Amino acid sequence: MRGLARSLRYRDPMRAPASASPETNQLMARAPIPGMVLTINIVPGQSVAGGAALMTIESMKLETIIRAPKHGVVSRIHFKEGESFERDAVLVSLVEEGI
Repeated sequence: MRGLARSLRYRDPMRAPASASPETNQLMARAPIPGMVLTINIVPGQSVAGGAALMTIESMKLETIIRAPKHGVVSRIHFKEGESFERDAVLVSLVEEGI
């Protein structure tokens, strides 16, 4: 652009809410939008692969699958089926495997 090289990085909006806390090796799947939990596909203590479907949420009649940000073990499910949540709420906490 105007004789200068530019670098762009794509940031997937569905993966962006997932974050890791380096001090506790805790991974969190966060809500990209406010909504309600439709189905939960996991149980605490279950080992999941990165990208595995954790739950399905609904917002304004749009269903979204929440996926695991990395490989890990489910430590806590923060909402039950039918419960509502706000944007950026922690839906599922995981712990990295091999700790």
